[in-house]
Amino acid sequence: MDNNNGLIALLAFVEVIQLVLFLAFIHQRYRLPLRQLRRVTEQLVAGQRPKSHYVGGPPLVEEVSRHVEAIGSQLEDFRRREQEEDFNLNVLLANMVEGVMVVDQRHIVRLVNDELTRLFELKQSPLGRTVLESIREARVEMIVREALLSGSPRQQEVTMESTALAKRHFEISAVPIHSKKGEVGGAVVVFHDITRMKQLEVLRQEFVANVSHELRTPLAIFRGYLETLLENPDVSPEESRKLLETMRRHSDRLNALVEDLLILTRLEARKIEAEFSTIRVEAFFKQLVQDWERHKDPRTVEIALKVAPDLPSLEVNTLRFEQVMLNLMENAVAYSNPPRKLFLSAAMAGKEMEIRVADNGIGIPPGDLPHVFERFYRVDKGRSRASGGTGLGLSIVKHIIQAHHGSVHAESELGKGTTIVIRLPLRQQEH
Repeated sequence: MDNNNGLIALLAFVEVIQLVLFLAFIHQRYRLPLRQLRRVTEQLVAGQRPKSHYVGGPPLVEEVSRHVEAIGSQLEDFRRREQEEDFNLNVLLANMVEGVMVVDQRHIVRLVNDELTRLFELKQSPLGRTVLESIREARVEMIVREALLSGSPRQQEVTMESTALAKRHFEISAVPIHSKKGEVGGAVVVFHDITRMKQLEVLRQEFVANVSHELRTPLAIFRGYLETLLENPDVSPEESRKLLETMRRHSDRLNALVEDLLILTRLEARKIEAEFSTIRVEAFFKQLVQDWERHKDPRTVEIALKVAPDLPSLEVNTLRFEQVMLNLMENAVAYSNPPRKLFLSAAMAGKEMEIRVADNGIGIPPGDLPHVFERFYRVDKGRSRASGGTGLGLSIVKHIIQAHHGSVHAESELGKGTTIVIRLPLRQQEH
């Protein structure tokens, strides 16, 4: 009996030893492949690309490694597409002239482009904040809210004024983002700055109003005098001549107005003739004065010239530059009282040539000085119209000088005269 028990115990011990050896064999066979498999998965989790996905070993391990390789390829393809989409989206947003904002269904800002940050001069990132917190404009919040609630696009023009921004006009579009199930998950909000367009619209309206005003007076005079001549056929020849002379004077003024409008239109369309030539300013001034005295009464104005010695030559469109100088000279005479004096000077100011046209006239009030180069702006309306002025002379001067890549401004002291200061580059870069 004891021998049987001992034999059973021995057999059990042997089986235990076999099991241990088998487990040791299994551990040894799977340990290295499993470690390799763990390294591969760790690299995939870290976003790295393993040198090889294959792990040799038992069939089960090899099968798992093939599955891991397939998952790795899918992850790599997904990351590549995500990077491409991010790149395309960033390029698209960065090159848009409109401000763009993406919000979720809770009105939280999830994405903006740089243009939106610039438009609203945002000091801190709007990401993670609500539309109202970011833009601080209730009407923008309402547009977004309506788009999210209705599930359809909303568009509206909004004018914004704040301490941080000047008056700005925006056309705002909010387009809902729909999921495949048709649910609204957010919205894309686009801010198109139409401030410049609004300003041009105001200028156009003012221009039309000014032209209408300028035309109304002479046309009313024509009609009134024509009615007088028609209703009074027995009017004396002397009286008839006076009426016709007045009509001719206003006809000349209308013709001058049309000519100036055509010139200004061509200049604003940048259709100035690109025929530049080199001039010596002193000789140009002397010829200008001679031509002026030939067509004007030299006793009406005394002209003094002052040109710096060794002044370099200047490249200009001669006809347009002559037009600038004649406009300034006529303008100075129109706003001066006898004895009238004009001072033309030229000197270098850094790398530019500075040309001054000064008079001893009535001067310009400080409040009017910033506006003298605007179309139809007159400091003394009665004096300007009496001299036949169209109110476009200085505006034409400004556009011609800008077409020469120069600048012009006015300096004046009330009762002591006005100086128009022109600065021009010596050479024109664009022909």
